[in-house]
Amino acid sequence: MLELDRIDVHYAKNHVLKGVSLNIREGEVVSLVGSNAAGKTTTLRTIMGLKACTAGTIRFAGASLEGQATDQRVAGGIVLVPEGRQVFPRFTVSENLLMGAYHRRDRNRLDDDLDKAYAMFPRLAERRGQKAGSMSGGEQQMLAIARGLLSRPRCLLLDEPTLGLAPRIVDEISLTIRKLAEQGLTVLLAEQNAGMALAVADRAYVLETGRVSLEGTGAELAGNEAVRRNYLDN
Repeated sequence: MLELDRIDVHYAKNHVLKGVSLNIREGEVVSLVGSNAAGKTTTLRTIMGLKACTAGTIRFAGASLEGQATDQRVAGGIVLVPEGRQVFPRFTVSENLLMGAYHRRDRNRLDDDLDKAYAMFPRLAERRGQKAGSMSGGEQQMLAIARGLLSRPRCLLLDEPTLGLAPRIVDEISLTIRKLAEQGLTVLLAEQNAGMALAVADRAYVLETGRVSLEGTGAELAGNEAVRRNYLDN
């Protein structure tokens, strides 16, 4: 469904991504694992068209994304849930969710999708009239994911969804990701919490200083000595 072929990205003179190649099949959960500044967020921003690549190609459902603006990529089915949640703090839960559907033309289906979002995240249903800025970090992360789902994505990009969250909420987010995959959604997860990322992943890639250093199934990488030493044994 999504393929990155030898992507290079620069920030001024800094060569941030160096020949990154990824392949995400339809219905998979694929994790990007790496330390801070490894290039995970830049990879997702480049897929979304928020950052231009200086070499390489990105294809979605077999078609090149070259020349497509971010809003076109969203309309085509790629949706990013950004790091830090970035909810609209003065909007209510329901208003935040509707912002995820701003580009949709099938307005007659919004009620059904809102019901699905509330069924997946019952706490959001309880707080649908509450201002997002008054919610806990875990609740805001649930809201950010639900808002992304209101865009009806074919491929959901999640950037550090468990950052700063309590272990119980991390477990809830993990279960949500697997449920989404079981429903047929393709997920690309960028996550510093390597244990969680490898546990939910069908396949995973390790990014180190802008390069893919390892790839394999989640279980294979979880059992890899170097991965355990550098990302799991702490």
